[in-house]
Amino acid sequence: MPVHPIFMFALIAFFSHSAMSAQYQRPSQPLQQIVEQSKKVSTRLSDNKRWLAILTPESHIDIQSLARKELKLAGLRLSPEQLLPSRIKYRYRQLELVNLEDDSDKPDTITPPAGMSIAKVQFSPDSRFLSYIGISNHGADLYLYEIATRKSRKLNKVRLNASMGLKYQWLHNSRGLATNIAIDSKHSPAIAELQGPNISVTQGRKAPRRTYQDLLKNAWDEAQFSQLTTSQLTIIGLDGKLTAVGEPAINIAFSLSPDDKYMLVKRITPPFSHMVKYRDFAQSVEIFHRSGEKLMTLAELESGEFRPSGSDSVRKGPRYIHWRSGKPNTLAFVEALDGGDSNKKAQYRDRLRQLAAPFNLAPQTLVKTPWRIADIQWGEEQLALITERHSAKKQMRVSFLDTESVSDSPASEESVNGQSKAMQLWYQKALRDSYKDPGRLYQHPHPAGLGYIFAVDNRRVFHYGLGASAQGYQPFLSATAIPAIGDVPVKENVSTRADSPVIQVKSAIDAASSATLWQSASDKLESVRYLLSRQPLRLIINRQSIDTPPHLVLLDVQTGTERILQQKPSELPAFRGISRQLVTYTREDGLPLSGNLYLPSGYKPEDGPLPVLMWAYPREYKNAEVAAQLNYSPNQYSYISAKGPVPFVANGFAVFDRVAMPIVGEGKEKPNDSFRSQLIANANAAIDTLVEMGVADRDKIAIGGHSYGAFMVANLLAHSDLFAAGIARSGAYNRTLTPFGFQNEKRNFWEAPSLYQQISPFTHADKIDEPLLLMHGEMDANSGTYPMQSARLFKAIRGLGGNARLVTFPFESHSYQAKESLMHMLWEQENWLEQHLGNNANNKGETTLGTSASFH
Repeated sequence: MPVHPIFMFALIAFFSHSAMSAQYQRPSQPLQQIVEQSKKVSTRLSDNKRWLAILTPESHIDIQSLARKELKLAGLRLSPEQLLPSRIKYRYRQLELVNLEDDSDKPDTITPPAGMSIAKVQFSPDSRFLSYIGISNHGADLYLYEIATRKSRKLNKVRLNASMGLKYQWLHNSRGLATNIAIDSKHSPAIAELQGPNISVTQGRKAPRRTYQDLLKNAWDEAQFSQLTTSQLTIIGLDGKLTAVGEPAINIAFSLSPDDKYMLVKRITPPFSHMVKYRDFAQSVEIFHRSGEKLMTLAELESGEFRPSGSDSVRKGPRYIHWRSGKPNTLAFVEALDGGDSNKKAQYRDRLRQLAAPFNLAPQTLVKTPWRIADIQWGEEQLALITERHSAKKQMRVSFLDTESVSDSPASEESVNGQSKAMQLWYQKALRDSYKDPGRLYQHPHPAGLGYIFAVDNRRVFHYGLGASAQGYQPFLSATAIPAIGDVPVKENVSTRADSPVIQVKSAIDAASSATLWQSASDKLESVRYLLSRQPLRLIINRQSIDTPPHLVLLDVQTGTERILQQKPSELPAFRGISRQLVTYTREDGLPLSGNLYLPSGYKPEDGPLPVLMWAYPREYKNAEVAAQLNYSPNQYSYISAKGPVPFVANGFAVFDRVAMPIVGEGKEKPNDSFRSQLIANANAAIDTLVEMGVADRDKIAIGGHSYGAFMVANLLAHSDLFAAGIARSGAYNRTLTPFGFQNEKRNFWEAPSLYQQISPFTHADKIDEPLLLMHGEMDANSGTYPMQSARLFKAIRGLGGNARLVTFPFESHSYQAKESLMHMLWEQENWLEQHLGNNANNKGETTLGTSASFH
């Protein structure tokens, strides 16, 4: 097929090895449609279950918006003029309010004025109002939409200070809201006096932190950070009355007690660290009366830079500090019993404690746990649900706690099989074991307005999930009976020492105690979005099929009647008729693997092999059975994302997506000890399968990935000759630049120097003899993936005479946001695949958008 002269000129420029600055380009029309398609809607449900808010997201921002002035301070990226995060992820252009009780009531649409977007949407606890933050060039303001009158009004007179995030909370009585108010209209602090160089010193304490970006560097940064984040915590009544809570401070978090009498506030305190992000700065945890008077300091937390190494290591002092739902004014928190160091041997890692108003007695210990507490949920009948993690073994377990059966007496510490007698195991599983995941508990508002609690009905809890299985997703809603707390579970290989092999305990809650109340139809993929009522059983479900996009349905399970609440038509005509199938196969060592294969519309086996793009992301496992699990449904609609590989099916490619790349280390073996060999074995098995199916030609397969997937791509090109080309986006390639661990690798460089060298494709750049397209955001804020990582690998390949192309995107972080960037990213990948896999099925024109991208 002849190539248009303009396109030939673009190709000549495209494959030049010299540094250049060029304009943003557009890919072929089908790929442009993917970027321009509308995003998925979000929803909110009112507490009275009568109103559903459907939130329509804004489309991709333009590069000019992304290029606005921002400051990078302590892990924050701020717009100093607006006192806002400069990169707000969830912004909406429209709200639609649906009456769930009356389908004749026309939905009301809330559209902000031109130049304003909507964020942080909530219903008031009494369901009378819909609140949201309006974002404009001026900054952030709180708005109330009164459902009865269908009118909106701005609540605050002085703009919010949302530098620490878009945060506000309704009073539980719905008579006002708490938020941070700006205290100074100035945008820049006074210039800090420069007295000399910046000096850092060690303190004789280990501080094994990962490589973060956007940290504070000097007194000037500290001054800017302090001024831009200092705000006045304020309760704003619906009548406009303001109640200041304490003095202006850097308020990182706040929450009202369920009875609205007290407020828990976390405040950042100096000196500020230059080694960690703001969330790990030293903090003061304080309790205030609703009147604004400070009552006490609950805790002073030191900087997290001294937190011990290890996934389960935590900062000293109380954590997970929160108000206990179902109680008027009782604080709950967790404390480490091992000094926060998961490397120490300890019978108990954590204890859960509570402290009731007026906060003048010693905290009561509710339970001690041999594993680290990762989550707490409060329920009816004085029950709590405690989640523990053992990250080294990649295990978790979830247990019910009877909070009324505990005391601080020694007898309360008695345990069975390493677990307190006050607890009853619900389930234990590997962290990534989706087959044993029972889903999430149904929660509802406390009858007295004391927060949200999980429902318990006749000693049954209600839970819903995707229902992953070897047969695919089978979403469900179930009711499971809780046996009496203290029933002795059956033990297997039991040990009460937290540092010993994993404690395996069979729950006293078995399959016979669980009843399925609802399950997805077999020819659709349906999942529970909300449980509206149990008697009669009414649900809002998300429904989709292979040819129907996801849509919301109100379902009465008893009568079978249903009402469509929201439906989105298919917007991508160029992709109609493409096929998708789950392909299963085995690795040479017998490990089952899988991937999703997409084929162009009208493709038939007799058409012969196609050029193939494979896309993957490696994951570590301690259990081969879990590594082999499927997460798939044949009824799932193929939502096509611009950031994934599927768009290239429209160009005549076969796409093998979500290709399994498990890295398994069972027993004492660490997964990364055999990272390279397992990676190659995974890729070999996938390629052999596609070739045997007649879909692929071994000489025309490209491999691609993002972030850790990019790291995988570079390793596969360096240590195998399986692929014709590679695409690596926003990766890290030299692990000596992330010396205190990466991904799930917890050993530091000095503990395993040979591993860091072997696993780094940078040290093997001389072996990368296939073409590699490297892309990176110039403002990547992700830990470890400095833009320098891609630049250094590119320069190494160029210096060694290899074939590579580096594209960096101005103003972009780890995942690209601007419409221009996404268009150009697709154009780059489209042309790279065309050049190196030789598929001339489509002409690809390009259109200039008129803004610069960077090439090196």
